[in-house]
Amino acid sequence: MSADVTFDIVTASICALLIIVRCGYRILLRCKVHDTCHRMWHVDDAYMAFALLPLIGRTTCISLSFYLNPTHTYDAATEEAAAARNLSVEKLAEYYIISHKLLIPARIFYALFLWSLKLCLLNFYSRFVDIFGWGKAVTNALWWFIVVTFFVILIPTLTECRPLHFMWSPDPTGANTCHRALGNLVTMAVFNIITDIALIIFPFPIFRHVKLDSKVKVQLVLLFSIAGVVVVITILRLPMILNQAVSQRSRSMWASIEILCACIVANTAFFYALLKDYQRGHDSRGAGSTYAQQPDYYMQASPSPELRRGSSARSDGLEVPDHWSRESRSSRSSNIPIIA
Repeated sequence: MSADVTFDIVTASICALLIIVRCGYRILLRCKVHDTCHRMWHVDDAYMAFALLPLIGRTTCISLSFYLNPTHTYDAATEEAAAARNLSVEKLAEYYIISHKLLIPARIFYALFLWSLKLCLLNFYSRFVDIFGWGKAVTNALWWFIVVTFFVILIPTLTECRPLHFMWSPDPTGANTCHRALGNLVTMAVFNIITDIALIIFPFPIFRHVKLDSKVKVQLVLLFSIAGVVVVITILRLPMILNQAVSQRSRSMWASIEILCACIVANTAFFYALLKDYQRGHDSRGAGSTYAQQPDYYMQASPSPELRRGSSARSDGLEVPDHWSRESRSSRSSNIPIIA
């Protein structure tokens, strides 16, 4: 197994482990004692679970592609190269073609994984902002923007080489450059940066409407800003890939790094809450316990604006936590779920 394949499998395995632990914790260790417990399945967990599929798909395609064509050459198969691998020339040529074909679904799976994590983060942040009047509309607009940008990325991925078979056809003279997929590389990098910056900015307006102490404010700023790590990696990877003649080995390595960092970023809040739960000892008492009523982000569901104004209605079948019902009707004096 080559170093490229090993690196892809290791990073994907780490991501899969993070996702499985998160989803398994939500499903197997659900707490039904108090309604503010964080051991509940959320929509962002569904996005995270779905992300396993493109993660497995991308890892499978890339691993098989590098196995069939370790150097990812577009040269025609030669007798020397075939003899070195104990293959016929025809078989080696077939391997080359299959390896290049596999890059197309691999790139689609790569984008689908990252964009699934973006929707996961969006749903996570929406629980902070949807309690405000403008929050739901902005959340919906950003959701559609993220979805549309994914389909925009598919356009250069599938149409850069026309006809499409140029993508996998041998090109010993180097005359055909579309198989370098520069359009896919640049388009995805640009929209990746734009959507990540939008997700970073998205929750910050809440600071205008709430009064928070310094500790909580720092926690939230760090939580919202951590996605900037992925933006930095995306910015760095583009010139580095271009400096290496857009080699597939470089693209694959940087894509794996970005996948790993994006997965860590998307799961940071969950594992932070999990650590806090472990340190304090999970409270299995009823809703009257002090711990159960702490406004810890993952310990509760955010009520709707109607419930925050004192309505007796229920949200998702759950009673409104007491600390919400005690709030002032003024949004500027309201509290929000925090990670504490």
